[in-house]
Amino acid sequence: MNRPRCVAMFTALLAALASAQEQPRVTPVKVVNLPDVLTVKGEVSLAGKLTHTSLVSLADVLVPPVRREDTTRLVDAGVIVADGFAQGVVTLLGELKGPQGKVGAVGAILLPDEERVLRALAERGQLLLATELKVTAIPTGAAYFAAEPLPFTVAFPRYRVFLYNAGEKTVSVTLHAYLTE
Repeated sequence: MNRPRCVAMFTALLAALASAQEQPRVTPVKVVNLPDVLTVKGEVSLAGKLTHTSLVSLADVLVPPVRREDTTRLVDAGVIVADGFAQGVVTLLGELKGPQGKVGAVGAILLPDEERVLRALAERGQLLLATELKVTAIPTGAAYFAAEPLPFTVAFPRYRVFLYNAGEKTVSVTLHAYLTE
């Protein structure tokens, strides 16, 4: 092979390699059709970034004074639906409703929304499989408070949230659960 032809082929090969690197990578995608859940028909296309997260908030729940140990009086704040997620982070923030003489811990208890777990709470006052988030040090004179975020592993599709307030006055509490895959 003569030298000019060899150089031309080498130059063409380098240009082809450079051009291939500039092209976006093609990644094969498998689409699973689940007709009972979600029917896929025709062309499938996705635009933008897919997120696999969800923020669930139980907002502005009034919690009168009730000690954590008084399980029959805990405030039922609602349910967090966590089905399809593997991890979560819960945060708790609140507002004191008036001057507090004695400020006590304010917290949230997440219990699996399962019949046997809720029966143990109702019949025996037991908090089975509980995930608990609380604020223990509320500064004197503060109007607002927040707990450190608490990561947790999602082990059940639904969690019922119960709140307590060991202070002397009612508080308003908001719980946020950020769920991820």
